[in-house]
This record gives sequence, C-alpha cells and structure tokens, in this order.
Amino acid sequence: MSFEDVADAIPGGTWLDDLARASARAAHAKFERPSRSALLRVSMLDSPRMDAYAFSDISRALQDATAKVGHIVRNPQGEITYVQPADREKAPLLQRGQAGNALFFGFPETSDPDALINDGIETLSERAVKELCDFLPINGSDDGALDAVLLQRDTIRNAVSDVVSAVTKTSSLGLTLTPTAGEEVTRSMTTEQARVLHNSLRESREDVGYETVTGRLDGVRTRRRIFYLERDTGSTIQGAVVPDLLDQIKVNLDRPVTARLRVVRTTTIDGRRGRPVYELLDIHGETSLFD
Repeated sequence: MSFEDVADAIPGGTWLDDLARASARAAHAKFERPSRSALLRVSMLDSPRMDAYAFSDISRALQDATAKVGHIVRNPQGEITYVQPADREKAPLLQRGQAGNALFFGFPETSDPDALINDGIETLSERAVKELCDFLPINGSDDGALDAVLLQRDTIRNAVSDVVSAVTKTSSLGLTLTPTAGEEVTRSMTTEQARVLHNSLRESREDVGYETVTGRLDGVRTRRRIFYLERDTGSTIQGAVVPDLLDQIKVNLDRPVTARLRVVRTTTIDGRRGRPVYELLDIHGETSLFD
C-alpha cells in the first residue's frame, strides 16, 4: 500500500485527520512520486542561422514575461507593465544552454535543507511559464488565441507583448515546456501571428482628466504657447496654453499660482503608458505675505 492509498483511506474530518492525510501525502511526494527537473526548450523556426543579438532578444523577452506573470501569481491584485528587479529575483528563468537554433531554460532549485519535500515542487518561475504558455497559440492556425490575448488583464497582455516584439524582430518560435510533473506543454508563435498581435496590442486609447495643482509659474514661450510650472513637490510640468491666458501668465511669471489643467494620458492595449499631455485652462495668482 502506498502513502497515497494511506491518505485516501483516512476517514473523518477533524484537524487530526487532516494532519494525518497531509503527512501521508507529503511522504508520497517525498518518497514515491517520480519527479524531474523542469525544462523549457525554445526553438527558432525560420532561419538555420541566428546571430547572438537574436538569441539575446528572445531570452530577455521570455525572462521579462516570466517575471511579469510571476508578479501577478504572487500578487493577483497587482498589475505591472515594467519589470522590477524584485520580480526577476522571485521568478527567474535561467538560461542553461544553447544548441543549434534552440535555447534551453531551467528553473531555480528547491534546496531548502529544512524542507520536508525538495523534489517535485513547482517553483514560481515554472508556474509563471505555464500560465504564459496558456495564452500563446498552439500552432500557426490558432487565431482564437490571438483574440483571447486582447481580452486578458493588463499584465498578461504586456507579458505576451514582450514575446511578440521579440518574434517580430527575430524568428517564429516553438516552445516546449517539460514540467516538474504532468504532461509536456507545446506552444508556438509565427512571425505573422506576432505582426497581427503587435498591431492590435499597440492600438491606444486616450483617458482625459482634470487636475488642480499649485506651484510656481517658472516660464512661458509665447510663440509656441508652452508654459512651465514647478510644482510644490519640486517636479516640473510643461504643456500647451489656451491663447486667452497668455496675458494672465505674463502677469504671474515667477509667482506662486493655482492652475487648472486638462490632462490626456495615452495607454496602449498592452498596458504601456505614454507621458501625460497637459493643457493649461485657467490660472490664478496666490496671495503672498510679502505682496
């Protein structure tokens, strides 16, 4: 009788019964379950010879995408569109080697000496790669996968966009993930699929808002109708000026003011945000104790 059978045979629902079942399943995982080292193989499909720059683009894209997906696996409520060093540290994808037009990636070892189970444990990196593969096409005819990407949350769209950008610049890819346990996962992305997704993901939307800020009116270019406002926090805003305000701006130069701004923020579908664009709608001088 195996430890798994022992766990299944334990009756009852008390905390002691739950503890006994958990102990038996832990023993099964440590002593009986076959395990292997997870491996991701990435093949370039278009060209018999690829240069080092192409391999670097592919490697960096997959590592960034893995770190982004790993972030939301750890923190499902948090969205990111730029990789932070902490994300790479927590979900690293380790390049193990290269053979011909194939790259091989591994995952961190679970080697805590105090752990009850070391072998057969899925790491955060492996889970992230599995989830990334869920959103990649199965083959060159899988148009449904392309549509599905556009319906995902920002971080997933952005992670897939990393892969798309690399494929667009280099070669069609074939990915084979051999997980710690379970069946192999195979995915691919052709350069044509990448071009279609690239165009879709770079479509943008504009969000318009309004802000009231205080600071010092630092300068103005009358001909170009551009103002410069130094916030109380120290940062500087520059933007367009409504023509009717030019005279009022000249009166308030180098003085504390309260400004009403129109702010336009552009965001692409893959979550990349452009710089905000400001337009000055109204301005009032602040009364100083020395006036």
